Amino acid sequence: MSKLLNWFAVLSALGFPLALAGFRLGLYQFGTSFKLLNYSFYLAVAVLLVGLVLFFIHRRSKPTSSRNALIAVAISLIPIVGLGSQVFVASSVPAIHNISTDIVDPPQFRAIVDLRGAGTNPLAYSIENGNLGEIQRNAYPDIKTITADTDIVNAFDKAVFVAGSLGWDIVNKTIGWETVNKNQAHEGIIEATQTTTLWQFKDDIVIRLRSNSQTPDTTYIDLRSVSRIGQSDLGANAKRIQRFIDQFNS
Repeated sequence: MSKLLNWFAVLSALGFPLALAGFRLGLYQFGTSFKLLNYSFYLAVAVLLVGLVLFFIHRRSKPTSSRNALIAVAISLIPIVGLGSQVFVASSVPAIHNISTDIVDPPQFRAIVDLRGAGTNPLAYSIENGNLGEIQRNAYPDIKTITADTDIVNAFDKAVFVAGSLGWDIVNKTIGWETVNKNQAHEGIIEATQTTTLWQFKDDIVIRLRSNSQTPDTTYIDLRSVSRIGQSDLGANAKRIQRFIDQFNS
């Protein structure tokens, strides 16, 4: 029994690498990988509980069996701790994946729209149940518009530099005049994509810079970051925007 438990423990530990490898190789969609992760976690918990029971039952009469049970318990802790930490992070942030510094008039994507493909999250700044802006503001109160004391051309150049230094792949960068609230305003748009290291998820970012004739030496910079797949981003988009804000203001 304890040897069989060891095999189940190993199987639970293999769940994550199998889910990751299968997704990266294109063998199945992330939904399948997510199910594999769930099954691995449940299997690991079952191994942990059964292993502890077997250890206490056989710790005196069958030392080999009790030792094998402890090995199974130790192996099961790998996926439990690893996946459990992700569950903890997910429970600590709202299940959203669309973050903007401007929750009233969020920056709009242009060139990236055609790159996202079928089956990706919608780009509308909305949520089925509840007010996305209010949810975001409560969860990430520091995600706000950047007010830069410089003209839009200098701010635009610095924004491009910061985006590149953060490892973002710039897809589009334009600057021109737009009509905003019936006033002629200078507007710059930078669109970029960042690919995550482990899962190779692609998240899209748009940076909008605005100034007007009344405040030529002040530029207002807004960012928006949206995950292509997944309901919850585990706080990744807010962290991405915050890193940009911190580096731009440094």
